[in-house]
Amino acid sequence: MNIQSLSVCVPAKRCINDCKFCCSKMHTADYRDNFTDILRYSDYSDDMRKRLTYARDNGCNTCMLTGNNEPQQNKEFLRVFSEVNKTLPSPFLNIEMQTSGAFIDADFLDFFKYSVGLTTAAVSIACLDDDEANREMIQTKDSGLKLSDLCKEIKKRNINLRLCLNMNDSMLLNHSYTPETIVSLCGELGADQITFRALWSSDDDTDQSKWINENVTDITYNFIKELKADVIAKGKYLDTLEYGASRYDYYGFSVVVDEDSMSQEKNTEAVKYLILRPDGHLYSKWDSKASLIF
Repeated sequence: MNIQSLSVCVPAKRCINDCKFCCSKMHTADYRDNFTDILRYSDYSDDMRKRLTYARDNGCNTCMLTGNNEPQQNKEFLRVFSEVNKTLPSPFLNIEMQTSGAFIDADFLDFFKYSVGLTTAAVSIACLDDDEANREMIQTKDSGLKLSDLCKEIKKRNINLRLCLNMNDSMLLNHSYTPETIVSLCGELGADQITFRALWSSDDDTDQSKWINENVTDITYNFIKELKADVIAKGKYLDTLEYGASRYDYYGFSVVVDEDSMSQEKNTEAVKYLILRPDGHLYSKWDSKASLIF
């Protein structure tokens, strides 16, 4: 089994954001929050330890803290995760976090690095050059969220900075929509890595699907096509990730064009993600409870 990463879903009752393109709201299968519901954390810790060990035994080296909400919403869970990880025969050393950055301050980043062991902050962005538009699309209550300040604090702690661009027609409002422009703006923010993410849309009638259909048009599709061709032509091939996406050195940045963010491709034997849900069980697909492993 080839696994890119283990995604650990950090439980919370409700996300502090309400992203207009949120994929979690397009696959709403209910996973019981056994971490909060179990009276003794030790019970859940045993389940977590088995799943973390299983992922490591199958060659998975990267753990991504994520979920249907922001990881920073549940410090107690993160403490338990850190304690369990340290007890593994071979602990995860590469620990990443997917976040919009909402309500993350200097103290939170210190906690993430020195208590949890965070090595990479993957900052999810809807608009790169306009903070107000970015906040509006992720619908956050953090009116002070400013990408330049957040990225500066991340880099100050020597944490790797990956900018995850959720590609839509409004990714740039104040600049020309070209690969060179986007890469330059990412460089100004201090990015080490850039992921261009094609937004996934379900076939149902959710508000999120409607928003994607209205805001991801030929402007974005043509850009992704142009970008991919430019990365291949001008970039230096680095390696191929376990699930098949290629990584390139593009203008000095590690760049991936992810056209399969929900792991829908069926022409590979690789497992892109393993997912540890709040119920304490391990799955291989984001949108299918039938993908239960154990």
